[in-house]
Amino acid sequence: MQVADTTQGESHRKGPRSAAELERLARDLGADDAGWIPIDHPDLGPERKEILTRFPWCRSLLAIVKRMNREPIRSPMRSIANVEFHGTGHAVDHIGHEIVAALEAEGLRALNATMGFPMEMEEFPGRIWAVSHKPVAQAAGLGRMGIHRNLIHPGFGSFILLGTVLLDLEFSPEQARGPIDFDPCLECKLCVAACPTGALSPEGQLDFSACVTHNYREFLGGFSN
Repeated sequence: MQVADTTQGESHRKGPRSAAELERLARDLGADDAGWIPIDHPDLGPERKEILTRFPWCRSLLAIVKRMNREPIRSPMRSIANVEFHGTGHAVDHIGHEIVAALEAEGLRALNATMGFPMEMEEFPGRIWAVSHKPVAQAAGLGRMGIHRNLIHPGFGSFILLGTVLLDLEFSPEQARGPIDFDPCLECKLCVAACPTGALSPEGQLDFSACVTHNYREFLGGFSN
């Protein structure tokens, strides 16, 4: 018996009726916070072009936040901190997968970009990731980037990992939350003092090469001694 394909056509495109309902879906599936923005949101800047080059069908984005446990991340022992990073990272990817599955069941096109550890190494030393989660999350009102270049969530601080779901779905722009109205970065410069490679300057400039080599030379290929 031939089964009809019901994933195409507007008559099958139900899905969330509002951005708030979409964000609630993300939280129901395990996200600690979520925010929706249209692809033409002005704060996306150059990230918009990068996304549309790879995914021209994208009309909006859902940023998701998953909180990490604080003490494991604070531990100087790499094995303990890594377990927390990896466990939370897998959770972010799983949540994104479940959101996409729920939307696909309604006939909606969506995909979740990997939380981290990008694989497009053919682009190295250029952009080896599909979506930059931090500017998306900042535009969606989930926090602001501090001097240390991490996103600071108003409730969870920097003890978070981020994910992004790309959507062939749109709502009215008024349903976007908008950026938070305060900067949670205290500019105390503690991150500058604590950085083991001196990659951060007090003015906020980042030596990306020093940072990525220190953190990823054992995980990604392409580095020279």
